[in-house]
Amino acid sequence: MAEKDGKKAGAFDLGEGVTPVDIWHGLHVSEHLWVASAGVEGGEENQKRINESDLSLLKKLETFPAKRWAQMCDGIGWTPLGAVALSWCLNSNEQAFKVAWSNTVEDQDLSDSQMRALKMVRAAD
Repeated sequence: MAEKDGKKAGAFDLGEGVTPVDIWHGLHVSEHLWVASAGVEGGEENQKRINESDLSLLKKLETFPAKRWAQMCDGIGWTPLGAVALSWCLNSNEQAFKVAWSNTVEDQDLSDSQMRALKMVRAAD
């Protein structure tokens, strides 16, 4: 692989070979598992583990530029989890999150998974 400025060219590596696309995909796969866990025996514990796993993925975005995350989501389509992830990115801000959220959530009646997503928004510094 060619190198630029001492770094390998290619997908942005967030550590341990994890890319931003991996984070986006992981969050969306786990959302389906989280929803499926609702109301089943042991589901609450499973949802707790999923939340912890998702938060660890989101923390990896602290070094990824918000502008690049927004470009990726513009291309693949904004989702509530994509908007939440933007809040964790480098140089993101509350206004950027609000715009991204409004691009994906149309009404005030939030689903359980949308309410869950809002709980994972990174608080402004």
